[in-house]
Amino acid sequence: MAHDRSIAAGLVLRRPAGSGWRWLLLRGRGHGEWGFPKGHLDPGETPWQAALRECAEETGIATVVAEGRDWELHYLLPSGRAKTVHYFPARTRSEAVILSEEHSEFRWVDAKGTLALLPHDNIRVLFRAVIGSDQA
Repeated sequence: MAHDRSIAAGLVLRRPAGSGWRWLLLRGRGHGEWGFPKGHLDPGETPWQAALRECAEETGIATVVAEGRDWELHYLLPSGRAKTVHYFPARTRSEAVILSEEHSEFRWVDAKGTLALLPHDNIRVLFRAVIGSDQA
Protein backbone atom coordinates (compact mmCIF):
# COMPACT_ATOMS: atom_id res chain seq x y z
CA MET A 1 0.00 0.00 0.00
CA ALA A 2 1.21 3.51 -0.83
CA HIS A 3 0.88 4.80 2.77
CA ASP A 4 3.23 2.07 3.98
CA ARG A 5 6.05 3.55 1.91
CA SER A 6 7.84 6.80 2.70
CA ILE A 7 8.65 8.78 -0.45
CA ALA A 8 11.26 11.52 -0.67
CA ALA A 9 13.17 13.35 -3.39
CA GLY A 10 16.47 15.16 -3.63
CA LEU A 11 19.21 16.48 -5.85
CA VAL A 12 22.68 15.16 -6.59
CA LEU A 13 23.77 18.76 -7.12
CA ARG A 14 27.06 19.77 -8.67
CA ARG A 15 28.75 23.01 -9.67
CA PRO A 16 31.80 23.74 -11.81
CA ALA A 17 34.98 24.35 -9.82
CA GLY A 18 38.27 24.94 -11.60
CA SER A 19 38.78 22.14 -14.10
CA GLY A 20 36.32 19.78 -12.42
CA TRP A 21 33.10 19.47 -10.47
CA ARG A 22 32.12 19.72 -6.82
CA TRP A 23 29.01 18.07 -5.32
CA LEU A 24 27.02 19.53 -2.45
CA LEU A 25 26.79 17.46 0.73
CA LEU A 26 24.86 18.40 3.86
CA ARG A 27 25.48 17.06 7.35
CA GLY A 28 22.29 16.25 9.22
CA ARG A 29 22.04 17.94 12.60
CA GLY A 30 20.27 14.99 14.26
CA HIS A 31 22.10 11.91 12.93
CA GLY A 32 25.36 13.58 11.84
CA GLU A 33 25.48 11.77 8.49
CA TRP A 34 26.41 13.41 5.21
CA GLY A 35 23.99 13.31 2.30
CA PHE A 36 22.46 15.19 -0.59
CA PRO A 37 19.66 17.77 -0.18
CA LYS A 38 16.38 15.85 0.06
CA GLY A 39 13.05 15.62 1.81
CA HIS A 40 9.55 14.20 1.77
CA LEU A 41 6.98 15.02 -0.86
CA ASP A 42 4.14 17.37 0.08
CA PRO A 43 0.61 16.32 -0.95
CA GLY A 44 0.13 16.72 -4.71
CA GLU A 45 3.83 17.33 -5.34
CA THR A 46 5.85 15.46 -7.96
CA PRO A 47 9.29 14.14 -6.99
CA TRP A 48 10.97 16.83 -9.15
CA GLN A 49 8.95 19.61 -7.48
CA ALA A 50 9.81 18.22 -4.05
CA ALA A 51 13.52 17.97 -4.92
CA LEU A 52 13.61 21.61 -6.03
CA ARG A 53 11.66 22.82 -2.98
CA GLU A 54 13.78 20.84 -0.54
CA CYS A 55 17.02 22.08 -2.10
CA ALA A 56 15.83 25.70 -1.85
CA GLU A 57 14.65 25.22 1.76
CA GLU A 58 17.77 23.40 2.94
CA THR A 59 20.45 25.35 1.05
CA GLY A 60 18.97 28.58 -0.34
CA ILE A 61 19.85 27.35 -3.86
CA ALA A 62 16.84 27.64 -6.16
CA THR A 63 18.51 27.94 -9.56
CA VAL A 64 19.35 24.49 -10.87
CA VAL A 65 19.36 22.69 -14.22
CA ALA A 66 18.23 19.08 -14.43
CA GLU A 67 20.82 16.70 -15.89
CA GLY A 68 18.83 13.59 -16.57
CA ARG A 69 16.31 11.17 -15.23
CA ASP A 70 15.81 10.43 -11.57
CA TRP A 71 17.57 7.54 -9.88
CA GLU A 72 15.63 5.64 -7.23
CA LEU A 73 17.03 4.40 -3.97
CA HIS A 74 14.99 1.83 -2.01
CA TYR A 75 15.68 0.81 1.57
CA LEU A 76 14.08 0.03 4.91
CA LEU A 77 13.96 2.58 7.71
CA PRO A 78 14.88 1.44 11.25
CA SER A 79 11.12 1.21 11.91
CA GLY A 80 10.85 -1.40 9.13
CA ARG A 81 8.91 0.98 6.86
CA ALA A 82 9.99 0.97 3.21
CA LYS A 83 11.45 4.20 1.81
CA THR A 84 11.99 5.35 -1.76
CA VAL A 85 14.11 8.40 -2.56
CA HIS A 86 14.11 9.89 -6.07
CA TYR A 87 17.49 11.57 -6.71
CA PHE A 88 17.79 13.93 -9.67
CA PRO A 89 21.20 14.83 -11.09
CA ALA A 90 21.39 18.62 -11.39
CA ARG A 91 23.88 21.43 -11.67
CA THR A 92 24.06 25.00 -10.49
CA ARG A 93 26.46 27.92 -10.70
CA SER A 94 25.59 28.97 -7.15
CA GLU A 95 28.32 28.45 -4.60
CA ALA A 96 26.84 30.22 -1.59
CA VAL A 97 24.75 28.05 0.74
CA ILE A 98 22.28 29.29 3.33
CA LEU A 99 22.02 26.26 5.58
CA SER A 100 18.71 25.28 7.15
CA GLU A 101 18.25 24.41 10.83
CA GLU A 102 18.08 20.72 9.80
CA HIS A 103 21.79 20.68 8.97
CA SER A 104 24.95 21.55 10.86
CA GLU A 105 27.43 21.79 7.98
CA PHE A 106 27.82 21.76 4.21
CA ARG A 107 30.68 21.03 1.84
CA TRP A 108 31.25 21.25 -1.90
CA VAL A 109 33.33 18.11 -2.52
CA ASP A 110 34.99 16.41 -5.49
CA ALA A 111 33.84 12.93 -6.53
CA LYS A 112 36.44 11.08 -4.45
CA GLY A 113 35.64 13.15 -1.37
CA THR A 114 31.91 12.66 -1.90
CA LEU A 115 32.34 8.89 -1.98
CA ALA A 116 34.41 9.08 1.21
CA LEU A 117 31.77 11.11 3.09
CA LEU A 118 28.62 9.27 1.99
CA PRO A 119 27.77 6.92 4.88
CA HIS A 120 26.05 3.97 3.17
CA ASP A 121 26.95 1.58 0.34
CA ASN A 122 23.61 2.07 -1.44
CA ILE A 123 24.02 5.85 -1.79
CA ARG A 124 27.66 5.44 -2.91
CA VAL A 125 26.53 2.99 -5.62
CA LEU A 126 23.83 5.44 -6.72
CA PHE A 127 26.34 8.33 -6.80
CA ARG A 128 28.77 6.32 -8.94
CA ALA A 129 25.94 5.46 -11.35
CA VAL A 130 24.78 9.08 -11.57
CA ILE A 131 28.22 10.52 -12.30
CA GLY A 132 29.50 7.68 -14.48
CA SER A 133 32.61 5.60 -14.07
CA ASP A 134 34.88 8.20 -15.71
CA GLN A 135 34.55 10.56 -12.72
CA ALA A 136 34.50 8.15 -9.76
